[in-house]
Amino acid sequence: MSKTRKTRIFGITLAQFLILGCLALAAIGTIFGGFILISSSTTSGGLSLLPTTSLQPTTPPELANGSGVFITPTLPLGDDQIPSDWKQYNATTIELWVPPQFESVNVGLERQERIDFYRGQGLEFLAARLENDSFDYRFWFNFPQPETITYGTHMIVKADVLPTLTLDEYIDEAYGAGLQGFQVVDRQEFVIENLQARRILLEANLNDLPISVAEYVITDEVNLWIISSGSNREEFGTWLPVFDRVAHSFRLLY
Repeated sequence: MSKTRKTRIFGITLAQFLILGCLALAAIGTIFGGFILISSSTTSGGLSLLPTTSLQPTTPPELANGSGVFITPTLPLGDDQIPSDWKQYNATTIELWVPPQFESVNVGLERQERIDFYRGQGLEFLAARLENDSFDYRFWFNFPQPETITYGTHMIVKADVLPTLTLDEYIDEAYGAGLQGFQVVDRQEFVIENLQARRILLEANLNDLPISVAEYVITDEVNLWIISSGSNREEFGTWLPVFDRVAHSFRLLY
């Protein structure tokens, strides 16, 4: 029986040659397509321009300056946090932190000068308030202002023994109907670690000068401390957060 002779190219049959040709064309197409993709996604230096946002946090454009450094917004301090430039003051068993702009003055001298000044201005209720006060004055801080200012921005810390069974009882008596020259406009609880405290806001009028005072009344159920902070009423809203933070810094050293 005769056999049909198959045509061979390079030692393989025509069918095998055609299959290899198709595979070669497919491989060339794949390589060429990959080259186009890589070329379109790189710079001349070869750095990839493919998206990387999934690997990096998105920062709003308004937070970036021209140098490419991102600006971190300053977070406000909590009420119990002390600014780094504040000064620490100790008096026997208590600690307080105060802004550096306030000057610590001689308590005895300042108290007597204030009594004389208020009396000379006809402000007898203020002079009597200082003169008849039985508290032990521990600190007196003044914000620098001309001596001619009738009522300068200040903070005073004074101490005594709690004369009543409860703090609210004391406040009822001390800030009640017999409080001469001042009017209570607000009374609320105030948080100072491990102590009972209240903040009393007061207003008065000094020869047509409206003033405001924040008094922080604090007790450990035996001792009593008052931080009295005041300014003219026009500036009081600005000062009150500062007064609050000073009061929040109050600590016992025992």
